[in-house]
Amino acid sequence: MKNRFLFFLPLLLGSLVYGQKGVEKKEGTLIQKQILNKAYDYMSNDQYDSAQYCLNKIYSIDSARKPTQFSYYLTTCQAEIYYYNNLHLLGLQESLKGENIAKILRDSVLMADSYNFIGLFHLNGNKLQKARMAFKRALSFAKQPPYKKVYMDLTKPHHILGNLAETFEKLNEPDSAIYYSLLSLKKAQEINSGRGVATGALNIGNAYLLNQQVDSAFKYFKLTKWYAIKADEFDVELTAYSGMAECAAANSNKEAAFGYLNEGFFVLHKYPQLNDFYAAMFLEIAIKLYRKYGDIQLLNKTLELKSKRETATYHRNNQQIQSLLLTGINNEKTIFKLELAESKNKQSLANTRIYVLLLVLCVLVIVFVAYRYYALQRLRLANLRTKISQDLHDEVGATLSGIGMYSYIAKEQIKQGEQKEVENSLNVIKENATEMVAKLNDIVWTVNPLQDHLVDLIERLREFAIQITNAKQIQLIFNKIGTLDEVKLPMQPRKNIYLIGKEAINNAVKYSEAEVLEVTFEIKHKTLMVAIRDNGKGFLVEEETKGNGLLNMKNRAREINLQLSISSELGVGTNVHFSYKF
Repeated sequence: MKNRFLFFLPLLLGSLVYGQKGVEKKEGTLIQKQILNKAYDYMSNDQYDSAQYCLNKIYSIDSARKPTQFSYYLTTCQAEIYYYNNLHLLGLQESLKGENIAKILRDSVLMADSYNFIGLFHLNGNKLQKARMAFKRALSFAKQPPYKKVYMDLTKPHHILGNLAETFEKLNEPDSAIYYSLLSLKKAQEINSGRGVATGALNIGNAYLLNQQVDSAFKYFKLTKWYAIKADEFDVELTAYSGMAECAAANSNKEAAFGYLNEGFFVLHKYPQLNDFYAAMFLEIAIKLYRKYGDIQLLNKTLELKSKRETATYHRNNQQIQSLLLTGINNEKTIFKLELAESKNKQSLANTRIYVLLLVLCVLVIVFVAYRYYALQRLRLANLRTKISQDLHDEVGATLSGIGMYSYIAKEQIKQGEQKEVENSLNVIKENATEMVAKLNDIVWTVNPLQDHLVDLIERLREFAIQITNAKQIQLIFNKIGTLDEVKLPMQPRKNIYLIGKEAINNAVKYSEAEVLEVTFEIKHKTLMVAIRDNGKGFLVEEETKGNGLLNMKNRAREINLQLSISSELGVGTNVHFSYKF
């Protein structure tokens, strides 16, 4: 920060000449607000890749990241895009940024909004206690509208209360869920929020149903239908029908249950673009009830409709997620280029004043050296970002292509009535999606500065080893020697050491047919030494050196000057040893 302050010293001399820039900055902010409003419009129509494109335009106008109310909206808008595309780890990081901005601004309205976002990401990650704490913190800051005109659309008390009620439902505490759902309905009625009232009544019905109070649940599901029709909230109306059908089935009234489901299917066919989340809830309940009453014809028809919607959703989400990931990396590149161009312009302006005062000349010489160092650091960061972008493309691109291909295959198989083949294709899609999530988790973990301690790396590698050795019933011995707690690793070494260790463990489990796998981490003379040994069948190292796995390990070792050796003896086992000097 001090270096950047010194760089701006000569600019102060020309502030009168360049005072017009402040006006231009305000005009730019107005343009950015208009673009951000457009992004929110796209999100309301589930067009998240288009919303991301709007954010990209904002980044291209201005790279400033100062804690302002506008930067808060920009951050939470990015978090919301990640939320609706199931990128919850990335979304949680953006929400935590929003929390920091709100704290700096000391704005209670923004604090309530940020904690609600954090709670939602914890709720979707099934971290229910953390979600409950976040929602309660949000309630401590929340207040009813009206808000000042400077605020855009934000979380309101009935939103937070509804989310808290849903948390208690998942915690299987129906009494608390009913209590907070009733509060949510009351708060929504106070501000005449049509959707808020409808969803509040829906939450109450679900909570009563969880508590096996069927008559009370039916009453509120019926109210949900009335509120939803009045507010033109057809997705909420759809779930009201499934709720009433569940109540009828609980009272052993098959005819009424099927009647409510028919009304729901009428709404679904009339409005095929309804919210995917609510449509999936309705179809799940319909499948459950048709299966309960043994109506094979309606069950198959509903399963086919569910499969078609899921295939379309997979296809759309895959395209949007790929677009979001690539444009997110491009945003960082754009910000870097803008900051570098801005710095060069300011340096040029400073150089024009170098001949005016000797003092300015001396300051510029010092700043030039400091700035060159700063530019090199930024260049190094840009290279890292490029590497991350390449990893995303290599690791995720192929998996996404496979999902897209099998989605198409499944669609054709459905048309031909090949039920067994459809199940096989969907299983492949599920496995590929799980693999892609695991790869994304690894990439996000490696760039997270909160995980830069060596013990974090060791713990993550140990969890991976436990998981795959248990599947093959291999005995795992995990050793830690020396003082490891205070050791920190830069991002690139941390990433490469983790991936080399993961590859070595994976190879041992998949190919060695070993009974025992031993992993040892040791710190000695400022050197990290890792040994991965198995007592398996071994292999001829000279014949396997051209394999992709060993080649990748050697390339990653070369990137960080890591000493890697692989030895193996037939019938005795394999030893992978590598060392990294701090």
